Amino acid sequence: MDVSDESVLMPMAWGRVAEVAPRVVELASEHGLVCFDPQAGVVHVPPGLRGPDALQLQSCVGLQVEDPDAETVERAVRRLSAENWFVILEGSSDRYVQVGTGSRAGVASGGFGVEHRDGSPDRHYRCVLRDLDQVVAVFADFARGASAWSVEAKWEKLSM
Repeated sequence: MDVSDESVLMPMAWGRVAEVAPRVVELASEHGLVCFDPQAGVVHVPPGLRGPDALQLQSCVGLQVEDPDAETVERAVRRLSAENWFVILEGSSDRYVQVGTGSRAGVASGGFGVEHRDGSPDRHYRCVLRDLDQVVAVFADFARGASAWSVEAKWEKLSM
Protein backbone atom coordinates (compact mmCIF):
# COMPACT_ATOMS: atom_id res chain seq x y z
CA MET A 1 0.00 0.00 0.00
CA ASP A 2 1.20 3.51 -0.81
CA VAL A 3 -0.24 6.37 1.30
CA SER A 4 0.25 10.12 0.81
CA ASP A 5 -1.63 13.27 1.79
CA GLU A 6 -3.50 13.15 -1.53
CA SER A 7 -4.08 9.46 -2.16
CA VAL A 8 -3.99 5.85 -1.12
CA LEU A 9 -2.95 3.25 -3.68
CA MET A 10 -4.23 -0.13 -2.62
CA PRO A 11 -3.39 -3.21 -4.67
CA MET A 12 -5.48 -6.30 -4.04
CA ALA A 13 -5.10 -9.92 -5.02
CA TRP A 14 -7.20 -10.67 -8.12
CA GLY A 15 -8.73 -13.71 -6.44
CA ARG A 16 -10.10 -11.54 -3.62
CA VAL A 17 -11.40 -8.58 -5.63
CA ALA A 18 -15.05 -9.63 -5.35
CA GLU A 19 -14.70 -9.73 -1.57
CA VAL A 20 -12.42 -6.74 -0.95
CA ALA A 21 -13.42 -4.13 -3.58
CA PRO A 22 -17.00 -3.55 -2.33
CA ARG A 23 -15.70 -2.96 1.21
CA VAL A 24 -13.01 -0.54 -0.01
CA VAL A 25 -15.63 1.46 -1.95
CA GLU A 26 -17.93 1.43 1.09
CA LEU A 27 -15.17 2.69 3.41
CA ALA A 28 -14.14 5.40 0.94
CA SER A 29 -17.76 6.53 0.71
CA GLU A 30 -18.17 6.60 4.50
CA HIS A 31 -15.16 8.92 4.74
CA GLY A 32 -16.15 11.18 1.83
CA LEU A 33 -13.37 9.94 -0.42
CA VAL A 34 -13.48 9.39 -4.16
CA CYS A 35 -12.44 5.87 -5.13
CA PHE A 36 -11.06 5.00 -8.59
CA ASP A 37 -11.07 1.43 -9.93
CA PRO A 38 -8.42 1.39 -12.69
CA GLN A 39 -9.37 -2.08 -14.00
CA ALA A 40 -13.00 -1.08 -14.58
CA GLY A 41 -12.18 2.57 -15.33
CA VAL A 42 -14.84 3.62 -12.80
CA VAL A 43 -14.85 6.52 -10.35
CA HIS A 44 -16.97 5.89 -7.23
CA VAL A 45 -18.27 9.23 -5.91
CA PRO A 46 -19.25 9.54 -2.22
CA PRO A 47 -22.79 10.73 -1.36
CA GLY A 48 -21.68 14.20 -0.26
CA LEU A 49 -20.19 14.91 -3.68
CA ARG A 50 -23.07 13.59 -5.80
CA GLY A 51 -25.57 15.82 -7.51
CA PRO A 52 -29.20 15.85 -6.36
CA ASP A 53 -30.32 13.91 -9.45
CA ALA A 54 -27.44 11.42 -9.40
CA LEU A 55 -28.02 8.17 -11.23
CA GLN A 56 -26.98 4.66 -10.20
CA LEU A 57 -25.48 2.19 -12.65
CA GLN A 58 -25.54 -1.57 -12.07
CA SER A 59 -24.51 -4.38 -14.36
CA CYS A 60 -24.76 -8.11 -13.91
CA VAL A 61 -21.02 -8.22 -13.21
CA GLY A 62 -19.33 -5.52 -11.17
CA LEU A 63 -19.96 -3.01 -8.45
CA GLN A 64 -22.81 -0.51 -8.44
CA VAL A 65 -21.58 2.90 -9.59
CA GLU A 66 -23.10 6.04 -8.09
CA ASP A 67 -23.34 9.11 -10.33
CA PRO A 68 -21.55 7.57 -13.33
CA ASP A 69 -20.20 9.77 -16.09
CA ALA A 70 -21.23 9.27 -19.73
CA GLU A 71 -18.12 7.22 -20.56
CA THR A 72 -18.75 4.83 -17.65
CA VAL A 73 -22.34 4.29 -18.77
CA GLU A 74 -21.28 3.65 -22.36
CA ARG A 75 -18.53 1.26 -21.29
CA ALA A 76 -20.99 -0.72 -19.15
CA VAL A 77 -23.45 -1.07 -22.04
CA ARG A 78 -20.72 -2.06 -24.50
CA ARG A 79 -19.56 -4.80 -22.10
CA LEU A 80 -22.85 -6.69 -22.41
CA SER A 81 -22.24 -10.38 -23.03
CA ALA A 82 -23.72 -13.80 -22.30
CA GLU A 83 -22.14 -13.69 -18.83
CA ASN A 84 -22.74 -9.97 -18.18
CA TRP A 85 -26.24 -9.93 -19.59
CA PHE A 86 -27.91 -6.84 -18.10
CA VAL A 87 -27.27 -3.18 -17.25
CA ILE A 88 -29.57 -0.85 -15.30
CA LEU A 89 -29.32 2.94 -15.06
CA GLU A 90 -31.65 4.20 -12.35
CA GLY A 91 -32.68 7.65 -11.25
CA SER A 92 -34.97 8.78 -8.48
CA SER A 93 -38.73 8.21 -8.22
CA ASP A 94 -38.80 4.81 -9.92
CA ARG A 95 -37.24 6.07 -13.16
CA TYR A 96 -34.86 3.77 -15.00
CA VAL A 97 -33.67 2.35 -18.26
CA GLN A 98 -32.39 -1.21 -18.46
CA VAL A 99 -31.16 -3.56 -21.10
CA GLY A 100 -30.71 -7.29 -21.24
CA THR A 101 -29.31 -9.52 -23.93
CA GLY A 102 -29.95 -13.13 -24.87
CA SER A 103 -32.54 -15.61 -23.71
CA ARG A 104 -32.51 -14.43 -20.08
CA ALA A 105 -33.75 -11.08 -21.37
CA GLY A 106 -36.34 -12.74 -23.61
CA VAL A 107 -34.62 -11.84 -26.88
CA ALA A 108 -32.93 -13.81 -29.62
CA SER A 109 -29.16 -14.03 -29.71
CA GLY A 110 -27.68 -10.71 -30.81
CA GLY A 111 -30.75 -8.76 -29.70
CA PHE A 112 -31.24 -6.34 -26.82
CA GLY A 113 -34.41 -6.03 -24.75
CA VAL A 114 -34.56 -2.40 -23.57
CA GLU A 115 -37.03 -1.21 -20.94
CA HIS A 116 -37.80 2.28 -19.73
CA ARG A 117 -39.92 3.20 -16.75
CA ASP A 118 -40.82 6.78 -15.95
CA GLY A 119 -42.16 6.81 -12.40
CA SER A 120 -45.07 4.40 -12.38
CA PRO A 121 -46.16 1.01 -13.70
CA ASP A 122 -48.44 2.64 -16.29
CA ARG A 123 -45.38 4.38 -17.80
CA HIS A 124 -43.28 1.27 -18.38
CA TYR A 125 -42.20 0.47 -21.96
CA ARG A 126 -40.06 -2.07 -23.81
CA CYS A 127 -38.49 -2.35 -27.22
CA VAL A 128 -36.10 -4.78 -28.88
CA LEU A 129 -33.05 -3.37 -30.62
CA ARG A 130 -30.45 -5.16 -32.75
CA ASP A 131 -27.79 -2.45 -32.80
CA LEU A 132 -25.64 -1.87 -29.69
CA ASP A 133 -25.02 1.75 -30.76
CA GLN A 134 -28.77 2.33 -30.47
CA VAL A 135 -28.76 0.90 -26.95
CA VAL A 136 -25.87 3.20 -26.02
CA ALA A 137 -27.86 6.16 -27.42
CA VAL A 138 -30.95 5.26 -25.34
CA PHE A 139 -28.82 5.12 -22.17
CA ALA A 140 -27.14 8.43 -23.08
CA ASP A 141 -30.55 10.08 -23.66
CA PHE A 142 -31.78 8.84 -20.28
CA ALA A 143 -28.62 10.00 -18.50
CA ARG A 144 -28.98 13.48 -20.04
CA GLY A 145 -32.63 13.64 -18.98
CA ALA A 146 -33.78 13.94 -22.59
CA SER A 147 -37.54 14.16 -23.06
CA ALA A 148 -37.43 12.19 -26.33
CA TRP A 149 -35.33 9.29 -27.56
CA SER A 150 -32.81 9.90 -30.31
CA VAL A 151 -33.37 6.31 -31.51
CA GLU A 152 -36.27 5.23 -33.68
CA ALA A 153 -37.82 2.21 -31.95
CA LYS A 154 -41.18 0.57 -31.48
CA TRP A 155 -41.83 1.01 -27.75
CA GLU A 156 -44.57 -1.21 -26.38
CA LYS A 157 -46.33 -0.47 -23.12
CA LEU A 158 -45.85 -3.21 -20.54
CA SER A 159 -48.78 -4.20 -18.38
CA MET A 160 -48.00 -5.04 -14.79
